[in-house]
Amino acid sequence: MSFSQFYEKYTLHDSHWLGIFYNVAYEQAITLAIQWDVFWLPEEIKQNTSDNSLYLFIRLTGIEQVSTTNYVDIGYVCRTIASSEFAELDSKKILAIDDLYVYGGAINIVYKGLETFLAMIEDKSILSI
Repeated sequence: MSFSQFYEKYTLHDSHWLGIFYNVAYEQAITLAIQWDVFWLPEEIKQNTSDNSLYLFIRLTGIEQVSTTNYVDIGYVCRTIASSEFAELDSKKILAIDDLYVYGGAINIVYKGLETFLAMIEDKSILSI
């Protein structure tokens, strides 16, 4: 699915960052790792998971730029995603994810490739989304 389709049904609001993994050695691809907040998700997903046991991995290809703003050391505290937006301009896709209301950080990703989504329950079983 595309981010446009993803946002029709799902949100990243109140989810927690686990990390961003950038494969610059072999390809222009990144993987976003997120502990997905179950509270805001559709009922059919809530029934299959318990609180804080759902993980979302998003792989983006054709990365052109990744930028961060106001990411400073806040100790051992997980960053909570306040909001995220997606836009397509010309042939580029832009994903903006921020925790501005929480810690003041923002991440912007510009890419031309595809999106791949993988939702996983804590027991490592895959959840269909």
